[in-house]
Amino acid sequence: MGMLGCTLVYVGFVLFLNALWLLKKLEAKNVAPMNIFVGILIFAGVMRTVVLQGQEITPYFNAMQSLLFAFTYLWVGINIIWNLDDKGLGWYCLLVAIVAIPTAFTALPDIGLFILWLMWSSLWFVFFLLLGLEKNIAKGVGVWVLVNAIVTGVSGYLILIKVWPWL
Repeated sequence: MGMLGCTLVYVGFVLFLNALWLLKKLEAKNVAPMNIFVGILIFAGVMRTVVLQGQEITPYFNAMQSLLFAFTYLWVGINIIWNLDDKGLGWYCLLVAIVAIPTAFTALPDIGLFILWLMWSSLWFVFFLLLGLEKNIAKGVGVWVLVNAIVTGVSGYLILIKVWPWL
């Protein structure tokens, strides 16, 4: 659970910065480095897991879960750096939102992770609406990203200090 806690703290950080960007408190260039850093951090953790534990199916399922995040943050950072259109990222977010729903149920009996996965699924879905369908909902999405940032970061911290209620 240690790497999960660490990852969730950094996911909380990047979500917080992305929320400030959506709420027009930061410019895109200010959030690109953290998106790239968190994407690489998660990707490196996945590669470590697969290399060290890759003989069974569980590490690959866990890798898939983590790569949903890694590719999201890398894609956000790349779009900012190269000033790319966000539509492809939006449609990717729809697919991730769909995959995240049944993934939530695999987290049970950990009700906290179950709730987090449902929150993240809804977050990816609103990003689909914002980026893929170009709906004018940036402010509302920004607020929801901020809520997700706080809940995710605090959850990661609770896991790291071993007071996560479902350990």
